[in-house]
Amino acid sequence: MSDASEQKEREAAKLTRHEGLGGLEMLAARYRDHAYALHTHPTWVFGVVVAGVEKLRIGRRRHLAPAGSIIIVNPEEPHDGEKGAPSGWAYRTCYPDVALMAEIAEDLELPALPMFGEGVVDAPELARAFVNAHRLAGQALDQEAAMLMVLRGLASRFGDGGHRERASDGGETARRFHLYGELIAADLSAGFDLARLAAAAGVTRFQVIRDFRRAAGMTPGQYLRDRRIRAASVMMQTDMPLAEIAVAAGFADQSHLTRVFKTIKGLSPGAWRAAA
Repeated sequence: MSDASEQKEREAAKLTRHEGLGGLEMLAARYRDHAYALHTHPTWVFGVVVAGVEKLRIGRRRHLAPAGSIIIVNPEEPHDGEKGAPSGWAYRTCYPDVALMAEIAEDLELPALPMFGEGVVDAPELARAFVNAHRLAGQALDQEAAMLMVLRGLASRFGDGGHRERASDGGETARRFHLYGELIAADLSAGFDLARLAAAAGVTRFQVIRDFRRAAGMTPGQYLRDRRIRAASVMMQTDMPLAEIAVAAGFADQSHLTRVFKTIKGLSPGAWRAAA
């Protein structure tokens, strides 16, 4: 998990927000001399150390969190942080609020909001999933789904309360998936998020993710890109300019279309159009 490239600069921090996750704040930072004073948050804090070592106090306990460690802080729990090695540390964190954690608790059928007894845990697969989700900046739907599932995994494995998975519902999954497909096909240029699809089907965002996985073997974001590229391919068989095709198919611009098109088709839209 250690990524020394995250510490090339001595001090750096970048904060982003994901509106599809209730404005979830996500911080990517690397510190060498910075030290956090003891403080609290009204939210949970989940983070993964990607390089170096962080030394921190959470509640009454003191920890050393090396690269690969997952840091968990409950709401209103006092904590600090500083370097635990001469080179400092780099990490990625997020700060989910009550509404987001309540949605996760409901999907897990927990009796209450999940609270965590361990401040630093070792779970390599979850740590990698967290970092991968965090890095999906600019891929809103993929990041939304990936972050929801990794937070769910943390709550399921380390949070208070038991849970059970709901049984597969076969025909209902197919019915909902057909509905999702109709909504997407009706307006490929629209901005989609999991909440919109969930509301249309009367299910949770987690159920939407499961429906796509079961019915298509794809994430919602993968499915959406696939349908947009398929639509763009049809339009490329006309004389419509590529810039107009990009917008009509739901891409930000022609460059965005080109990047995605190459990952799916293996060549540029121009080359594909010429061949077609």
